[in-house]
Amino acid sequence: MRITPTINLINHYSNQNNYSKARSLIEKEWSHLKEYKNYQLLNSNAKQLLKIMQEEQSRSEQDLSQVEKNILNLINQSIREMSLPYAKRLFLKHHVLFEKPSAMQWLTSEARFICESWKKEKQ
Repeated sequence: MRITPTINLINHYSNQNNYSKARSLIEKEWSHLKEYKNYQLLNSNAKQLLKIMQEEQSRSEQDLSQVEKNILNLINQSIREMSLPYAKRLFLKHHVLFEKPSAMQWLTSEARFICESWKKEKQ
């Protein structure tokens, strides 16, 4: 299989500032694009996008599963709707989740504040 047409498409999308399409192509061809000879064929915008995606993976922001992200979104929603008893039950049931730094990034500022106070109360 030839990767050159895909690289040309990625370069085109990144020049057009259509980073979502470029990103999806990079994700599909990740293993091929990490090779030096293929990496050199990317333009500067595409190389920067690839570097950003590598940093995201190295920061292990992907360590949250979809179920954990759903729980965090549910807590955000319940706090926004002022359903605090339900949010606290979720927090206590999944307290280990809130020890992950990447989990706190998924919370809104209000939810983060309330969860921090619940952590202190629990100690």
